[in-house]
Amino acid sequence: MYVNVRNKIVAPVLTALTLAAGALTGYAQSSPSQTKATVTVDFNESRGDFLHPERYNNFTRWNRWQPQRDADIRFFNEQGLHGEIYKVWVDAERIHDPETDTYDYAGLDDYLADASLVSDELLMVMDTRVSVRDMDRSPADIKPIIKRIMTDLKRRYPRIRYVEAFNEPDHNLAKNLTPAGLYDYYKVYYEAVNEINRELQPLVPLEIGGPGYMQYNETWMYAFLDRYADDPSPDKKLDFLSWHAYGRFPEGTGDSSGPRAFHFYKGNPSEIAGERELLNAALSRRGLDTEIPAFITETGIYPGPSYDHKDDPRPDYLIGAAGVPSLHYWYMEQPDTYPFNWVVRHFSEERKDQLISRARDGEHIAVKGTENVEDLPTNIFTPYGNALKMMVMLKRERVAAQSDALDEGKGIYSIATRDEYGVAVMVWNYQHIEQQTFAVTIDMGELPANLRGRPVRQQMFRIDDQVSNYWADPARANLQMISESVLEPSENHSVSIDLTPNALQSIVLEPVK
Repeated sequence: MYVNVRNKIVAPVLTALTLAAGALTGYAQSSPSQTKATVTVDFNESRGDFLHPERYNNFTRWNRWQPQRDADIRFFNEQGLHGEIYKVWVDAERIHDPETDTYDYAGLDDYLADASLVSDELLMVMDTRVSVRDMDRSPADIKPIIKRIMTDLKRRYPRIRYVEAFNEPDHNLAKNLTPAGLYDYYKVYYEAVNEINRELQPLVPLEIGGPGYMQYNETWMYAFLDRYADDPSPDKKLDFLSWHAYGRFPEGTGDSSGPRAFHFYKGNPSEIAGERELLNAALSRRGLDTEIPAFITETGIYPGPSYDHKDDPRPDYLIGAAGVPSLHYWYMEQPDTYPFNWVVRHFSEERKDQLISRARDGEHIAVKGTENVEDLPTNIFTPYGNALKMMVMLKRERVAAQSDALDEGKGIYSIATRDEYGVAVMVWNYQHIEQQTFAVTIDMGELPANLRGRPVRQQMFRIDDQVSNYWADPARANLQMISESVLEPSENHSVSIDLTPNALQSIVLEPVK
């Protein structure tokens, strides 16, 4: 990697880029061919407030990774990852005992109290799949149970604002319900939420939505919207629509093969670029609000137990670090759409982890989130977690940034931002399993007025197969600053960097204090 700053250096304060001396055999990537690319930034062309997708995140269920959770909460807050919305999980059948008709919140209380410390608002998955799929409960059977649980939890944890009615019903309930029949269960959810809001009069009322499909599932989504549009109730309520983004699968019609065949988005993240347009057309045809928020409540390039490197997961950590921001990039190009990261720590699938969970003293181990995890590490980001930290550094307002090397979802991505404190640009080279390296020129043109005619501190941060990567150097696993300099920017500020496959880099410029 090389860095070339076309400006007068006033007082260089360069940090050494120290690569791991004992890089893991077979892990370091080869040196592929290099192609030139240019990212052109226009700080005068505003694109509005930057969404900051790192602030939309997920916890796994309450009984997993319990010894690490207090430390995780503190660490995320310290690292600037306090959320706008974090998703939490509530399973009706783990709380309600049908034999005694009693409710037990043991374990869940501590979980929701912790989550309330790391996010302004919580989105609660009110999961009743076991009731429907295994216990054959009707909507009328379910309503008093979910109402009692949601009432109790809203009283205790006022940060709960959103209720997601289901989790992947087109997968989990495909053999029990038709796409249209799901609405009968949704209806009792919105009735219960309306009743709770009237009874509790909370400062922040509950909002209800879903259905949390495993994909943008036209068959299930449009049947649901048909039922909602035809619902004559003046109190019907649909505050957001939600689905997940991993790939495209069979639509879950209950046939014997089930929703098992996968087409992954990891080969081309831009495939999701038209989902909001499809949704708005469907809403418009039914006379429904086309500005309803879309919550993509899980995103990732490795659904379920999938992988690219079966026998060595470590390279997949870096692929995910570049792949998830690539999905989010295309969702951020769509209005009223909010992609959620998945997940702080996963129960069993390490390629989804934002924190190092399956290691001891630098050695990889296989473990699930409830199995002897007491001595496993805290406060260490995976490359994906470092990508979230890198996004924290982006500023409040997004501005125009155009890459000439982004094709079919692969190549050089760019996000540029500004605020009253300075500017920040993030670029990355999503290659999935391909090996193209780019020599990238980031042409920032004329910097904003608050950075002109004065000394400016320029810092660069990087994630790749050797830097900010636990599997290359556990001692330098968290996000590393690779250079720092004080300069006086010229009329047209430009930075040149190399981006190896799936590498991410950010450049932050702020006035010297």
